[in-house]
Amino acid sequence: MHGDPLTAPDLWQYLLTVACAQRASDIHLEPTSTGLCCRLRIDGVLSQPAAVSAVAAAVDLGTREALCAHIKVYAGMDIAQKRLPQDGRFNFVDNAAHTWDCRVSTLPTVHGEKLVARLLSQQQTDWDLTDLGYSPDQLQHLLEALASPNGLILMTGPTGCGKTRSLHSCLRRLNADSVNICAVEDPVEMRIAGIQQVQINEKAGLTFVAALRAFLRQDPDIIMVGEIRDDLTATVSAQAAQTGHLVLSTLHTNDAPSALLRLTHMGLAPLHIRSSVRLVTAQRLVRRLCPLCKETITPTYEQSTRLARSGFPTGKRLSIARGCEACVHGYLGRIGIFQVLPITKRIGDALTQNADTEAIAAIASAQGLKTLLQSGLQLLEDGITSYDELARHVQL
Repeated sequence: MHGDPLTAPDLWQYLLTVACAQRASDIHLEPTSTGLCCRLRIDGVLSQPAAVSAVAAAVDLGTREALCAHIKVYAGMDIAQKRLPQDGRFNFVDNAAHTWDCRVSTLPTVHGEKLVARLLSQQQTDWDLTDLGYSPDQLQHLLEALASPNGLILMTGPTGCGKTRSLHSCLRRLNADSVNICAVEDPVEMRIAGIQQVQINEKAGLTFVAALRAFLRQDPDIIMVGEIRDDLTATVSAQAAQTGHLVLSTLHTNDAPSALLRLTHMGLAPLHIRSSVRLVTAQRLVRRLCPLCKETITPTYEQSTRLARSGFPTGKRLSIARGCEACVHGYLGRIGIFQVLPITKRIGDALTQNADTEAIAAIASAQGLKTLLQSGLQLLEDGITSYDELARHVQL
């Protein structure tokens, strides 16, 4: 960008245009002592593309304040409130006539308000379960659980691992005129026609538990709870799963067996977990190598040693990508790696005997179920991702 300094509206429009063109999921506007730093999260990694860093570096304090106020007006937030965090949202249309949903969050810092805008293309919300990266056997286990008339299906993993996308893909698979689906989320990220979606409003008393209890009076067939955050939500969700409803939700745990232990820490008896939980999945999102600049290399001694300990085929070459105009540092898009744990009779018996996560994981392994590492190694062997990218998400 050259010429006269950009006004706040022009600057925001420029940042949105660049972010959409580079497939960014988030825009981070971070105040500094002298101005503004801008970073984009692309394929799960924050970076400072030259197209935005140079423009942000030229923003003075006055323009930064004007930019923040402009975005807050767009998102329906209070421009006079600068001492407390705020949330808002708005829609916009890009140069390709695609509609985007933008969720905005502000946070007071020592240098001013930091602003993060999450971007979601409404043209990219019709994912199917077959597009997410499940192996055929993992997908079969998941589909069998979704076909159950009742029970609890849990999806676990850290923030940003794609749990919401997986949940909504399941809901799209289940959505039909013959079923009543109710969903409570915080926030509602993707709007799906035919599903009754409720936004949490804790200030007004509309919590996950309050919504769940209201759902049970709405003749539901399927219930989706955006996240199980506390003991009461876990209890009501399990009760709903035991009384003729299919319930889908998420937990923050590192792997699938840990989710079962987490439920016991939330006060659920092992017998209730066994009778309510149908299946648990854990997941991560790893970056795909760019097919245009991908090439194979011989792994280093350290890489070979670590991979051999993990069961990777000896002598197998690895793939890397050098980077080109079509990608970001050699990567283009992301794909999921999954651990799918159906609650079989053996696992249920182990639960009622107070087995720990290692014992449950051993039973799952004996039944041929893949761990997150094994799923990732398959992508590595197929040349879909790189050693370094896989090592960012699982321990090799």
